[in-house]
Amino acid sequence: MATEKELLDVISTIFTASKNESVLVGIGDDAAVIKASLTPIALAADMAVEGTHFSRHWSSLYEIGAKITSANLADIFAMGGNPEFLLVSAALPSGISVEEVQELALGIADEATSVGANIVGGDLTFSEKIVISISVFGSVARPIQRSGALVGDDVVISKITGESAAGLDLLRRGILDGNSAEHRNPTVNYQSAQAISAIAHSMIDVSDGLVSELVHIATASHVGIAITREALEAAPGFAHLKLLANEHGSDVWQWILHGGEDHAFVATVAAGSKLPAGFTRIGSVIDGSRVHVDGFIVEHQGYEHFAL
Repeated sequence: MATEKELLDVISTIFTASKNESVLVGIGDDAAVIKASLTPIALAADMAVEGTHFSRHWSSLYEIGAKITSANLADIFAMGGNPEFLLVSAALPSGISVEEVQELALGIADEATSVGANIVGGDLTFSEKIVISISVFGSVARPIQRSGALVGDDVVISKITGESAAGLDLLRRGILDGNSAEHRNPTVNYQSAQAISAIAHSMIDVSDGLVSELVHIATASHVGIAITREALEAAPGFAHLKLLANEHGSDVWQWILHGGEDHAFVATVAAGSKLPAGFTRIGSVIDGSRVHVDGFIVEHQGYEHFAL
């Protein structure tokens, strides 16, 4: 059984592998110290609990670490920001090995490094299940809020949603293949958020389902949003998702409209704006306060942590 010091040593080695001149004091002291910046700071935090947010039955510890990290990074990018520093805290079972902790830490570190972010500290404690909490700090010159959508805007999306939900559906059926990869460790195109930031009036990361996130924008902006299935069918990847749903007797629209953890970026932009590569127009912002799909009001069915 590994000691706390052994676990801390291996984690510290991995998390201090990259250096940033803005980090004055990193891991090893009571607190990290970073240089002050004149640019506004964006902060986000997220927690993941074994059995609720991930399962070791079908995900490796590396995939779990990377997935949880990408969810946090996506929140900063969705605000038009650039993540720079992470605090990572974990509660771990007593029987976990040094090798397992190393694998988990590598997943976290590799995802953070992919966007140039540094892990500067955190905490470690005991738990019956794995619990990971990550706080991200980033710079943001112009925050892009959910409340910025304007009537007449186009609604655009960076990629088709539903791939993570499809993967979870297959995993629950005992099918572990390449089609479940987007659930075990979603591919997040952070650059797409950066590309749309210059023209976005509002933006959000799709973590709890497309309709659920559109409801958030509609509510915050006091507008209605209308999208169509036909427009979503034009998004790259739809044909494969539809074929997969047909093969397994699933509802592709349940995946696309209500499945979560894709971490696509949905934004509203001025009508007719030239879009960055990869973005698809899926609808428009209208008068009202609800989300419509093909003219019908749709209630969100995203994940609710405290639903009875």
